[in-house]
Amino acid sequence: MRINLRQIEAFRAAMEFGSATAASEVLHVTQPAVSRLLADLEANVGFQLFERRARGLVPTQDAHSLYEEVKRSFIGLDRIGQVATGIREKATGTVRVIALSKYADGFVASIIGQFIKDNPGIMVELESSGTAGVVEGIVSQSYDVGIASATVSDSLVQAEPLFETSVLLAMDANDALATLKVVPLKELNGRRMVVLPEDSEYGSVIWKALRKQKVEPDVVGEARTHASLCKMVEAGAGITLVDRTTASDFPSENIVFRPTDPPITRKVATIVNTRIAQSIATKSFLDTLRNDVHDAVNG
Repeated sequence: MRINLRQIEAFRAAMEFGSATAASEVLHVTQPAVSRLLADLEANVGFQLFERRARGLVPTQDAHSLYEEVKRSFIGLDRIGQVATGIREKATGTVRVIALSKYADGFVASIIGQFIKDNPGIMVELESSGTAGVVEGIVSQSYDVGIASATVSDSLVQAEPLFETSVLLAMDANDALATLKVVPLKELNGRRMVVLPEDSEYGSVIWKALRKQKVEPDVVGEARTHASLCKMVEAGAGITLVDRTTASDFPSENIVFRPTDPPITRKVATIVNTRIAQSIATKSFLDTLRNDVHDAVNG
């Protein structure tokens, strides 16, 4: 039995429109072609499907039984078509994002929230990690988009610059350095400071800059998150150096933030797997991220 899709399409059209002529118009073929397809289908199934009468095709009871199954099959095909349309029009899909914890809790979450609002059919999952975890998540294909330091080096991932951030000095509003618009790094020599650990990716950037200026602060505490450092400063522990996005994420009347001289900068990039062709939903999210990131970071 060699039943093909074209025969089933002709059968479905004949059942729904009642004649070979009407079916041919729907299928955009000739009436004889439809008649031939129906005859071939009857030969394949081994029983009569229609009685040919002057007023058209009259389905047999067996044809009605077969049609019920055909309808179920075409519902599945229609559903596939609907899903394909949704994907094409960015109405459905899933985007898995993994970002540095500092950014996942800040501007990345805000951009994702707006993206979900604008694309209600797209599911976005957000996870946070360090740079090594972000790269591993992309390499293992557990995530579609990573946001991490632009200095990552792995042949299986591609890093595309997203924005450049800088470090700000956070201090008590009554600190003498708060009167300066820009604070020379050398002014931090000997000051009580809470810091990011040097074994962290961001901490190593800060410590490298301090040592280059021959600055030796009096380290009185460590924490692995920028928010924790600011909480320590707010409680009176001393001063700290944090990413500038912290200023907007940590509103406080008791703490002020100032840029440093020379500035300490860090480039942030999107990370994707070079072995995977991105989905339409992922491409749409990346476009939104690139378009909105500067306002989100500077806001």
